[in-house]
Amino acid sequence: MRNPPVTRNFRPMVFQLPETLTLFTLLIPLYTEMHYRFKWFPFNRYFRQEPEIIADAPYRIEPGKKLPVLLLIKDAHQYPIRLHSVGISGSDTNGNLLEKQLDLELDINDYWWHKTVELETDNLLGDLTLNVTFDFSIRGYRRKRVNHNLPTSPEKPLIVHLAKDQLPGIDSGWRWGDLHFHTNLTEDQIEFGAPLDATQKAAEACGLSFVCLTDHSYDLDDKPGSWSETDPELQKWHNSRREVENLNEETNCILVPGEEVSAGNQLGKNIHTLLLNWPEFVPGSGDGAERWFQTSPEHQTAELVHNPADDSLAIAAHTRMHVPLLHKILLGRGLWELEDHHLANVAGFQLLNGSFDDDFEEALQLWIKSLLKGQKKYIYAGNDAHGNFNRFRQVKIPMLSVWDHTNQILGKCRTGIMLSENVSVKSILDALRQGRCVISDGPLMELKIETNEGKSYSLGGAINGDNIYISVECSSTSEYGNLDSFELFL
Repeated sequence: MRNPPVTRNFRPMVFQLPETLTLFTLLIPLYTEMHYRFKWFPFNRYFRQEPEIIADAPYRIEPGKKLPVLLLIKDAHQYPIRLHSVGISGSDTNGNLLEKQLDLELDINDYWWHKTVELETDNLLGDLTLNVTFDFSIRGYRRKRVNHNLPTSPEKPLIVHLAKDQLPGIDSGWRWGDLHFHTNLTEDQIEFGAPLDATQKAAEACGLSFVCLTDHSYDLDDKPGSWSETDPELQKWHNSRREVENLNEETNCILVPGEEVSAGNQLGKNIHTLLLNWPEFVPGSGDGAERWFQTSPEHQTAELVHNPADDSLAIAAHTRMHVPLLHKILLGRGLWELEDHHLANVAGFQLLNGSFDDDFEEALQLWIKSLLKGQKKYIYAGNDAHGNFNRFRQVKIPMLSVWDHTNQILGKCRTGIMLSENVSVKSILDALRQGRCVISDGPLMELKIETNEGKSYSLGGAINGDNIYISVECSSTSEYGNLDSFELFL
């Protein structure tokens, strides 16, 4: 076989800088931090003298699952409130109603406060249009906010698909996960992510069996509550490892601890690598905008992955995700080049990052080139979501506007792994390492090979021989539609 089977056209498958420059170059998809203002020009169009108030829910839920609705309030230590009640209302495709009223009467003055409300949806069908109303008092004034309180972002409802069928392949041993996700350990002047326990609940309801937690290396070493002050004790890193271990004790969705580390490519530019279940923290702040014009990477990527532990895994992150020109100039950011694809201990490449776009196509072609040069590595999918279970809300122009769409949300683009044992951190990483995996935003397509002797080989297997038979098994659901065509490259 000269070229691998791919899914190119088968969409359903396959320094501290000066503060002004920092904020205008670091645009990443998290929940929006609305309180930061420039020191010398304190204008912020989406500033509001309230804590951040956000409601979120997975974009789909599996049949029989309760719908987890996240209620999140941040920075109430600066802007304390009395939360009187939360009203949750929605209607499905047929007009059937969902109503839930929470009479709380809570005084909230914490840095972080969150609660997940689980709702029954047994009598609902199709797409659920959901609105969450927060009724609270602040400084003696009674106020209501619907879904969020970002002044420049519309109050769009949350849309949740109530699936009639499980994700494809579940009954035959396939398990789905999101390879690239950021939690509230990622936090800066612009945005922040979602709490670990809320992430796990949303992911399980969505149909995921695992989520890889890949917060930025330049955030994991910050002191709690600080955006740029380094913590020699690494409290965030150590505390998160303990929390993940506890959350994984009784769950159907495993959280894989990790980090997204910034290190140098062959050209000395900052690129990102996902270090999964790495036994120690790895610093990397070249493109973290925490040191004035010091953008050189602390390490080369080749050094980081030179000798990984047996139960750890290194994966190239969003290999051809093109960044704005200012990111290249001011943060020293680059791309995974063809020469970087040859690093021996990188298991493979996250080609799919939230959508099947031009960056994916370019990454796919570069992967094929590396295969033709003898580099037998695998491909993976994730979303690089920072929170964002249902809608993507991101700073568009710092201090001016926020945009809103439905790409790069938890679980939308997935990595499927074939497991014959229970789901665990070890079994997940083994499957990823051995190539027993596919990428998709919908259906499942599985390739098998048989020999004249009747031996069968599935994904991740190796075979020598001339006369072989290739079979392709596909499965879909009404949610993703019928399979029209696929392409097989040999």
